[in-house]
Amino acid sequence: MLAPTSLVGAFAALATLSTLTQASPITLAARNNGGSPSVTIKNGTVEGVTLPTFDQEAFLGIPFAQPPVGDLRLRRPHSLEKGFEGGKFEATEYSPFCPGIGGDDWGYELSEDCLTVNVLRPAGVSTDAKLPVGFWIYGGGFQMGGNADIRYNGSYAVQRSVEMDKPIIYVQVNYRVSSLGFMSSNELRAEGNVNLGLYDQRLALHWVRENIAAFGGDPEKVTIWGESAGAMSVSNQLFGWALDSTPLFRGAILESGSSFTSSYASPEEIQPRFEEVAKSAGCGDADDVLKCLRGLSLEAFNASAAAYSWNPVVDGGIVAAYPSDVVKNGIFVKVPLLIGANTDEGTAFGSRSINTTEQLAADLATRYSTMQNSSIAQLLDLYPNDPSIGCPYSTGDAVLPSGLQDKRSFSIYGDILMHAGRRRLAELYSAAGQPVFSYRFDQPAENATIETGTTHFVEVAYVFGVPYKTANTLGTRPGDAELSRLVQSQWISFIHDGTPNNHGIDGAPEWPDYRSSASNFVHRRHGSVVETDDYRKDGIAYINQLDWEIQN
Repeated sequence: MLAPTSLVGAFAALATLSTLTQASPITLAARNNGGSPSVTIKNGTVEGVTLPTFDQEAFLGIPFAQPPVGDLRLRRPHSLEKGFEGGKFEATEYSPFCPGIGGDDWGYELSEDCLTVNVLRPAGVSTDAKLPVGFWIYGGGFQMGGNADIRYNGSYAVQRSVEMDKPIIYVQVNYRVSSLGFMSSNELRAEGNVNLGLYDQRLALHWVRENIAAFGGDPEKVTIWGESAGAMSVSNQLFGWALDSTPLFRGAILESGSSFTSSYASPEEIQPRFEEVAKSAGCGDADDVLKCLRGLSLEAFNASAAAYSWNPVVDGGIVAAYPSDVVKNGIFVKVPLLIGANTDEGTAFGSRSINTTEQLAADLATRYSTMQNSSIAQLLDLYPNDPSIGCPYSTGDAVLPSGLQDKRSFSIYGDILMHAGRRRLAELYSAAGQPVFSYRFDQPAENATIETGTTHFVEVAYVFGVPYKTANTLGTRPGDAELSRLVQSQWISFIHDGTPNNHGIDGAPEWPDYRSSASNFVHRRHGSVVETDDYRKDGIAYINQLDWEIQN
C-alpha cells in the first residue's frame, strides 16, 4: 500500500477546529506571573516560567537539535554541540509546530526551526528528586501535530500526580512530520536520511537521558507514551535497530496504535512519487536533486511535496525490518506495557459507502494491494455481513445510512489497524515475561453519535483531563469527571510505579497483568469492568498471521 490517505483524512477529520487559535492555558498562566525558575543543563541555563494556577514550573521550547533548515533540511537531526548564546535560553513560550498538513495544525505557527521539548514539573522540585518522567509523543498520522496542542496540556496530569503523592515530570517532544519528516527516495536512502521524524524522537530521548536530572527527573525512570501515530512511534522505538534493551526508557504506553498499524511502502513504490515532487519543484533535472530541494523556500518545497502523504519506511535502522519479522526474531526492547484501543476505532478508518460484498472485497484489494484473493475471501468469511455484530458495536441490527455494509467494513478495518496489533503486542510482551496492562476504552464522547460510537482519539480527553472545549472534548455527563480521574490516575501510577493499580481510587476493579490473565480493563463512566480478551478471536487471529500481506 503506497500511502494510507484514508488514514490521513480520518486524522484530519478528528482535529480540533474551533479552539486551535487559543493560547494554551500554560502560556496564559505563565504570563500572569513574573517568576523565573532556572535549570542548568549541558548547553547552559534554561529559564522557565511559574504556573501559579497549578503550582508548577514549565520550561517551554527548549531546542534539542540544530534547526533542520538549509542544508540540514531532509537530514537526520544534529545535536546542538554548543552552548546557548549568552549562556542562557528563555524557555517561556512554546515553539512553532513542525510544518505539516492537516487540521491539527490550524491556528498554530509553523516553522522548520521546531525541534524542541517542553518540560513540566511540580514547583519546588530539587535536582535530587529523581522523579519519574512521562515522555509524550503526539499523533496526527505522521502528517501534522505539535507539542503546543492544547489537548495535550499536561498540567492536569502533573497536578493529579502530586495529589496522589506520585509526582512525575511531563516532557513533550516536537518531531518533523509530513514530507519534511518522512519523505523517502533512493537518494535519501543512500544518505541514510529517511524516517527523520522517528530519529527526532530518538535524539530527544537522548536529550532527556542527558539533561532531565537537572530538572529533578530520573533518567532511569522514563516512560515513552503516545497516541495514534504517537503510539506507532512508541512501537517503532521499541522495535528500533532490533535491540534487546535500551537505557532510554523503562516502560511504554501505547494508545490506539502499534507498528502493525502501518503499511511500509517499498522503494520501488515510493521513488516515482519523489521524482514527481522533484520535477514539480523544478529540481528534476538538477545535478544534485537533494541539494536543490534543500535550497528551496519552505513554501516552494511544500507546494510540491505536500501533494503526497509520507510515512515511515523500513530502513534497517529505527525501522529495522517489517514488524512481523522483528517479532519473529524475538529481538526487541522488552519493557512493561500499558496498551489499548477504543471500541469503535473502525468508524474513523473504515471505508464508507460499502453496499455489497464485492465492493468490500475490491476495497480491501485496493487498500492492501499485496493481500491475496484467498485471504480477502477468508477475512470476509470471518467478518460476515451481519450488522448486529458490526462496528459501531452493540448498536443493534440496523445498518448505517452511509452504506449497507459499512458496519462490516468498520469492523474489519478497525481490527486490522488497531485491535489486532494491540492484542499481538500484549501477547508478545507477556510471553516475553513483561508486565502488560491492556485496556479497551468503551466510553463514547459527549458529542458522539450512534454512527461514530467510541471512536479514535476519544480517550485522550480523559487521559489529560483538560476541561476546556475542543472537538474531542471531555464530557460533562454524570461519571465523565470520575472516569477521567480514574484513567489519569492509572496512567500516572504506571509511569511512577510500573503498574496502573496504585491509583488510589476506591471501588475500581483490579487491572490484571496480561501474563496471568489475558484480559482488558474496560473503561466506562457507569462502572468500569474487566473482560477476557477474546472478542472477535478468530478474525483477529487471522489478521495477525497475514503479516506481509497487510504490511507492504
